Amino acid sequence: MGVAITLENFLKSRKIRYKLLEHRYTEGSYNTAQCADVPTQQLIKGVVFRDEDFFYTMAIVPSSNRVLRHTLNQVLGRHLELADEEELDSLFFDCEHGAIPSIGQAYGINVIWDDQIAEAKELWLEAGDHQHLIHLKRRDFDRLMQNHMHETISGSRKRQGIGTTQ
Repeated sequence: MGVAITLENFLKSRKIRYKLLEHRYTEGSYNTAQCADVPTQQLIKGVVFRDEDFFYTMAIVPSSNRVLRHTLNQVLGRHLELADEEELDSLFFDCEHGAIPSIGQAYGINVIWDDQIAEAKELWLEAGDHQHLIHLKRRDFDRLMQNHMHETISGSRKRQGIGTTQ
């Protein structure tokens, strides 16, 4: 599949250059980073939440981290729950199940990104399938996120051995 068409059109419309990195099939962003030989702090993942009115927000965090939902709720002044698998399949209709690109605005979803991402000079994200990553330069990520809120919304995830999934 490569790049999801919605994401590809969004990036083209904003004149964002990117490279595509192919890797063997993986599930879970941490496993993907390991397989693709990408630093886990530079592979970003999008975690989608919804409030009681079904207003969706994507929290963009490093793949090695977990979203601090309590902090996210405080920052946004809302009560958020994780979106379920059926909702994600509907929102990301042109992506493979579980391969969500962390550019939520391409799909009309509000985004907030973690300040820890600001330390990375280059970034990788899911392209919409389980075998490709998009490689972005820092300045292009900044352009994509310039009108979106950012805050420290994640913390390190403790890992217990090789092959642990998210």
